[in-house]
Amino acid sequence: MFDVSAATFEVNDTPLLHPIDLALAPGQVVGLIGHNGSGKSTLLKLLAHQQAPSGGELRLDGTPLGEWNGRAFARRVAYLPQQLPPAEDLTGRELVGFGRYPWQGLLGRPSREDKAQVARAMTLTGTEAFANRMVDTLSGGERQRVWLAMLLAQGSQYLMLDEPLAALDIAHQIEVLELVRRLCQELELGVVIVLHDINLAARYCDRLVALHEGRLLAEGTPEDIMTGDTLKAIYGIPMHVISHPSGEHRVAVAH
Repeated sequence: MFDVSAATFEVNDTPLLHPIDLALAPGQVVGLIGHNGSGKSTLLKLLAHQQAPSGGELRLDGTPLGEWNGRAFARRVAYLPQQLPPAEDLTGRELVGFGRYPWQGLLGRPSREDKAQVARAMTLTGTEAFANRMVDTLSGGERQRVWLAMLLAQGSQYLMLDEPLAALDIAHQIEVLELVRRLCQELELGVVIVLHDINLAARYCDRLVALHEGRLLAEGTPEDIMTGDTLKAIYGIPMHVISHPSGEHRVAVAH
């Protein structure tokens, strides 16, 4: 369980995140939504222990994040940044294998368990065909699936994904979100994902956390958040909410 208690973050005395209280449990896809600059990526980086809060506290299983050993934390929480590191001269299998670093160290030789976890991660993400392909030759959607496989090979209970749909076309966006949703359900993972498209967030997330100017504005199920008044407060424009033709979720349309 993640517990966020009055967590803040500021740069040069300018607050980017005002005090936030939040609890996150495994087995759910939680979408962070809001306008650009609302604090979504900042909050995600605090959860992923990529930066320390300026105030307040974040705990994982009752232990403050600052007290976790780096490799021990990486065994529990995996983070995918918005700007992916270069993967030049790496095959798909080699990239996925980097996910085993928290278990073997930088110079450790891959064990039988490491190889089994890499194979399992590639099977779960349907990336076996890319095992011997160079990562930089893959399409955007294929590359994103290989990176997700690397996170799975890490064996973490939580996945922190910062705008994983950026630069993907709508078909690949849906492909990635359906994969994330399935992995969450099958593996009981906790997924926190930064999303810009409110309709995709409402369709694929169990909970939505809405930020506005660095403040927690609203949180709840997509049904709770997908109302005209709440969406106007989040995005600053009038939005009309209708039922999707399938009847399974709601859709927001700007007036």
